[in-house]
Amino acid sequence: MGCFPLVLIPPTMIAQTFSTIGPIGVVIWQALEDLGVAPGPLFADAGIEVGPLMDPNTRITDGAFRRLLTSIDEQSVDRAFGLHLAKFIHPTTFYSLGVAAYCSATLGDYIEKMIRYYSVVTTNDVMSLERDSGDSEVCCLNWIASNPEPFPSVREDGIAAIFVTILRVATQNAFSPRRVSLARPFPGDNADHYASFFGCEVQFEAPATSLLFDAQLLDIPLVSADPDMARSYEQLTEQYIAKLEKADFPARVRNELIRLLPTGVSGKDAVAKALCVSTRTLYNRLEEAGTTYREVLDDTRRLLAEDYLLKGLPVNEIAYLTGFSDTANFSRAFKKWTGHSPIGFRELATLRDDQTDP
Repeated sequence: MGCFPLVLIPPTMIAQTFSTIGPIGVVIWQALEDLGVAPGPLFADAGIEVGPLMDPNTRITDGAFRRLLTSIDEQSVDRAFGLHLAKFIHPTTFYSLGVAAYCSATLGDYIEKMIRYYSVVTTNDVMSLERDSGDSEVCCLNWIASNPEPFPSVREDGIAAIFVTILRVATQNAFSPRRVSLARPFPGDNADHYASFFGCEVQFEAPATSLLFDAQLLDIPLVSADPDMARSYEQLTEQYIAKLEKADFPARVRNELIRLLPTGVSGKDAVAKALCVSTRTLYNRLEEAGTTYREVLDDTRRLLAEDYLLKGLPVNEIAYLTGFSDTANFSRAFKKWTGHSPIGFRELATLRDDQTDP
């Protein structure tokens, strides 16, 4: 069934780093407690501090988020834990975005705001709305992964369950999907539970998680509509995103350097051009974030070099991949950064691995 874009508004991506709004962690904590599972050890093992999670300015990194969900999955906390998350979701979970959407005039406006500002919720995927090319009466709400590292199935379940729930709440249960597709393996004997939760056909092992529903639902007026509140909270949402973008600008620079260094390019002018800013703006925004171009360049080169050394690449090849003109210059820089020569760093890492092996 082919689709063409109906409403495809690129979200304001927060650089190329991946994170999720902190209050989602609170939802997970509450869901675990509700099932009689102590959340403290799971969060601690994932390296997530619980206290700051109520603050929407707190972002959970993809690594920590993945470790938490993996632990939940491995412990078989609940075979449909992702669906259980919907019990604890609330418009304010998504900070000002949730309130702005909830105060929209129609369901279509609600979804449009969610798409436009979806990076507030997470930058691990992109949300879009499409019209089915074979049936103009049907729409498809999609979540396409932007993070190349896959997450446990619980996350796909959670995305679909949370959004079906908030759309039902917004429309006083008038929202009903025709089909839910989940980018996760078939859940075995638990499949019936999914059909019961969503109230429709559920497709597993889909290429992307999506909700198929009647297009006419977009015109449903919301009883919670409040134009003034919607505008006010949308402005707060834009300010929130601008703040996050400013704080994460060094990550955008780092990502461009990772792309450019193997080509031998590391100059500030080339990076500024790639980011569509002037060189002066590049300097100013890095300064606002408390760093400099040289610091970001050196840090990026060091991280890449360490990773390449641990993967066993030859030193001369690593020098090339990190943008150095020759091995000698690379070796001097690496020793300045780490206190070790490249070969010494690799040998030390190998020794540590041998000592930790059972």
